[in-house]
Amino acid sequence: MMGPLMVITDSLVEIPPKITAKEAVRAVIIHDNLILLMYSNTDQMYGTPGGGLILNESKLDTLHRELLEEIGATQVKVIEHIGYTEEIRESRSLYGKVAKIVSDYYHVDVMHFISSKLEDYEEEMGLIPMWVKIDEAIRQNQQMIKSLNQTKISFYYTQTEMLKYIKSRFGL
Repeated sequence: MMGPLMVITDSLVEIPPKITAKEAVRAVIIHDNLILLMYSNTDQMYGTPGGGLILNESKLDTLHRELLEEIGATQVKVIEHIGYTEEIRESRSLYGKVAKIVSDYYHVDVMHFISSKLEDYEEEMGLIPMWVKIDEAIRQNQQMIKSLNQTKISFYYTQTEMLKYIKSRFGL
């Protein structure tokens, strides 16, 4: 088994002796040199579709559930497991608690879409699935991260680093 694609640790957070571990899955969906990302109207940034595993759910079950919820994907073909990232940072879903988040990335193809059914917190973030040029997403995220002047590492920081990796890996 290969090591992580990237390990990102926020040097500004205090790592507790017993750290909460969270597992997530993310999808990389590419079509006609565009990538399908979730755009947050609230944050004005892009991220890959996906989310956290729930109890007794496999990674692939989570992937299918999240893609149905977020982008309305009913027929999903998993092409390959790209790899995973490890982050140690404050977790939004755990209300600022420091967590170790391991995200598995899958290259998938979606054969059929219906309308998405976002969860309440996703609605609040104004999440919209959008086909975009990867350079546009990277530029937008970098601009927003810079303008927020945040010193702590966020979900979108890692997403931006992964978008750069995806750009080179898939030649976008």
